[in-house]
Amino acid sequence: MGRVLCIFVLAAVVCVGSVATNGTVWLPTGWRISPPSGPVRTVGLFPQGIALSPDGTQLAVVDAGGAPPTLEVLDATTLAQRRVIALPGAFGRPIWLDETHVLIAGANDDAVENVDVATGSDAPIKVPKGSWPAQVAVAPDHNQVALTDDFTSSLSLVALPSGKPIWALRVGNHPFDVTFARDGAWIFVALRGESRIAAVNVASRAMRYIDVGLHPAALALSKDGSLLYVAESDDDALGIVDLHTRKRVADIDLSLHAGRTSGYGASPNAIAVGARDLYVSLGQENAIAVIRDRTLLGRIPVGWYPSGVAVGSAARLYVSDANGESSPANPQYDPYAPGPHYGYVGATLHGSIRIVGADALDTAQVVANAAQDWSAPAQTILRPDGPIKHVIYIIKENRTYDQVLGDLPGADGDPTLAWFGARITPNQHAIARRFGIFDRAFADAQISADGHNWSTAAFANDYVERTWPLENGHRRNIYDFEAVYGAPTAHNGYLWDEAARAGISYRDYGEFVELAAVGHTTLQAAFPAVARMPDLSNGHVDPQYPGWNLEISDQTRYLAFKAEFDKYVADGSLPALLIVRLPNDHTQGTRPGELTPQAYVAQNDYAFGEIVDTVSHSPYWATTAIFAIEDDAQNGPDHVDDQRTTLYVASPYALPGTHHRAYTTASVLHTIELILGLPPMSIYDAVAQPLYDAFGLRPILQPYEAISPRINVNARNAKTAYGAAASMRMDFSRADDVDPRTLNDILAHVCAVRTRNGRRARSP
Repeated sequence: MGRVLCIFVLAAVVCVGSVATNGTVWLPTGWRISPPSGPVRTVGLFPQGIALSPDGTQLAVVDAGGAPPTLEVLDATTLAQRRVIALPGAFGRPIWLDETHVLIAGANDDAVENVDVATGSDAPIKVPKGSWPAQVAVAPDHNQVALTDDFTSSLSLVALPSGKPIWALRVGNHPFDVTFARDGAWIFVALRGESRIAAVNVASRAMRYIDVGLHPAALALSKDGSLLYVAESDDDALGIVDLHTRKRVADIDLSLHAGRTSGYGASPNAIAVGARDLYVSLGQENAIAVIRDRTLLGRIPVGWYPSGVAVGSAARLYVSDANGESSPANPQYDPYAPGPHYGYVGATLHGSIRIVGADALDTAQVVANAAQDWSAPAQTILRPDGPIKHVIYIIKENRTYDQVLGDLPGADGDPTLAWFGARITPNQHAIARRFGIFDRAFADAQISADGHNWSTAAFANDYVERTWPLENGHRRNIYDFEAVYGAPTAHNGYLWDEAARAGISYRDYGEFVELAAVGHTTLQAAFPAVARMPDLSNGHVDPQYPGWNLEISDQTRYLAFKAEFDKYVADGSLPALLIVRLPNDHTQGTRPGELTPQAYVAQNDYAFGEIVDTVSHSPYWATTAIFAIEDDAQNGPDHVDDQRTTLYVASPYALPGTHHRAYTTASVLHTIELILGLPPMSIYDAVAQPLYDAFGLRPILQPYEAISPRINVNARNAKTAYGAAASMRMDFSRADDVDPRTLNDILAHVCAVRTRNGRRARSP
């Protein structure tokens, strides 16, 4: 038995260890998980895949989150841990060669990891540098291994056991899962960035393409080898391909359809073939779909974000839950502490492995887990024909609720955790006091890579969810989560796509635009912002508003916003939707010569206050609602939940006071959609609690007066500042492309609230 860890999540308590009792737990997304009872074991960060040994006695688990990857070997009956093997790189699911050897795609190690689970040794099969193997498959005769190389868009074939390269062939965008035909003559590759499968002849290297659903994530052969099953991750379907005709012959719908819970967002991402049934892991539905004779029998509720499924004996299923059993509070947030449990969100979401009965169908519970207890009031202004005609949506960077508003009286905050309290953020405090305090607002995301997808699409698809932990752990040097269509883009796209489809006028300020040139710090010298996405590039981006670039002041961003807003006022042409990025509360740590963390946050606070000031003094104030939320809450402590964050509403119709109702990122998007008459983008905004309680029926038109900074917003870090040398080594050119532990250590050291005796305040 491992040690048992008690985690407090809102009002629920869950205990997880080697074996845990199962109950209902609320997640920060607003959804619940309520798995059937059965053995559960906590494992490492983000288990990417699982596989049973040929004799069914051992379970291999690939842990490949933000921490160094491992292969865990568990007893298949008890889930007792037999061995943990450190790996230099890992991704995808493991493949058993025999009872003692496991192959794993080595990802950043540019290898196929060849692990002897009896001795714990690894004899990697090296491949060319820069390949980044994402998945492996073994030929039926075990004489060859095929691997998909994500960075080179290739399929490689390697001889076993020699490891000698046979051939490599470019197949398409983001090749991921791979499998051999039953006779070994063909290899099939799922292209995650496309809507097709590459079929490659082993002998001739002839290649054909098979059209399937959007972003295929997983493949499996039928028992007789005549059919290929495809998890179409962004079409919420299981595709069935006839391998004789090489055509898709069926699609089985896997999305939830029950009243208002309809919508894309199941994220099918793994397939297991049983004696009679198929089992499909539905990541974002927290469930396993059960299919028989091309009919969806129902769903089995499991843990948070299932990422793998395997069929055992006696009608048992093994399920890996990438995010485990709950989201913890992190008041202990202490980057100085040894070990992985210092409170950073990327290190607290340990995965879990569970055993469930293959017949434990409970679709009603899965639907109930998604459904929220809300209904529209008899009278509400949140409607397309209501008095609000314009929405300004502001996206900020990386702060928790306690970190900024923990010192607000009358709300559930911890003032000892307020690193950027009222002295540094007077506008955020004043806006909250006047327009409403939201002390139960949660980011749907963990970090910025998935955060800007959740913030603009009410969703992060399986490609994003699987790859951001590796980018965050510096094992995958591709930050493709913003600014491009393709693998990261979910079925319905983003908020601007939704507006374009509906014919709603919109304008984007800095979100999903190309990086501004580093070093240009004035409005006149800023590199023109451009976007490659069709619905942004066609005249919907302010070219003078910089995107992510911490070298550029948020005051510069405010001036660019004001310049266009003044023109809208002059000619009466304000778009219905403005999306504004204010990123500088992220900070650059104590990088010498750059703004101090406090100055960065204070500057960001003032820019936010000035936007509210400018709008509230305009003729558009009476018809406008401003929403502001952090894209994630990763860089700070919170005594309620490590994904609790700040949410602000500014509008003449906003109701003051403290609002304790739970809201999420998707709640904000749902509210915007209600106002503008837009349909939901995913199941998450479809079911999210709208902010009905935050708005009254009668406006108070008094404008807001921005509060000038109370500290020096031009203060710079000295060369002798704590962490200055480490900050100099960090790459701040992309959101969150730095070591989080190091940055958070610096912020905690220079920003944490100090007690009267001068020591940093710590929670017990």
